[in-house]
Amino acid sequence: MLNGKYKLLYDILVKKFDRKRICHDPLYTLAYGTDASFYRLIPKMVIRANNEEEVSMVLKECCKLRIPVTFRAAGTSLSGQAVTDSVLLIAGSNWRKFSIEENGKYIKLQPGLIGGRVNKILAPWQEKDRSRSCVHKCCHDRRNCGKQCQRDVLRYS
Repeated sequence: MLNGKYKLLYDILVKKFDRKRICHDPLYTLAYGTDASFYRLIPKMVIRANNEEEVSMVLKECCKLRIPVTFRAAGTSLSGQAVTDSVLLIAGSNWRKFSIEENGKYIKLQPGLIGGRVNKILAPWQEKDRSRSCVHKCCHDRRNCGKQCQRDVLRYS
C-alpha cells in the first residue's frame, strides 16, 4: 500500500499513464527489483515508460516530490545498479531503436537492446560490441543471466 509522497505520485501518474504500467503490488515490485547482484531492495513503485516524453514527465513529478528514481533497461545488473527502494523506471521493450552511422563506425542505441542483438546488427560491418567482456547473450527484464550489455554510443576504430 502506497502512502505519503508515493501515493501522491501514483495519483498524478495514473491520470497520464495506463494503470497497467504503474505497479506497486508487492510481488511485482519484488520481481522487478531483483537483479543478478546480491543486493536486495524492493521498489515502492515500478513504472514502465514507453517513450522519452513519459520519462521526462516521471522525472519532473519525482523531482517536485523529491522522490529518487532508478533506471533499468535491457539485461541485468551484477553490481546492484538496478535496485532501489524508491521508484524503478523501466525502459525496456519499447526502447530498441538504433542507427548505424558512417558505414558502421558508430552505432547509436536505445537502452532496450541487449548485446547479442547489437552484435547481429553490427555483423555486416564485421564489428562486435566490445563494450563488455562477457558473452552477449543477455536476457531481458527480470531474467538474471548475464551482464547489462548496452551503451548509448559505441565507437570502433
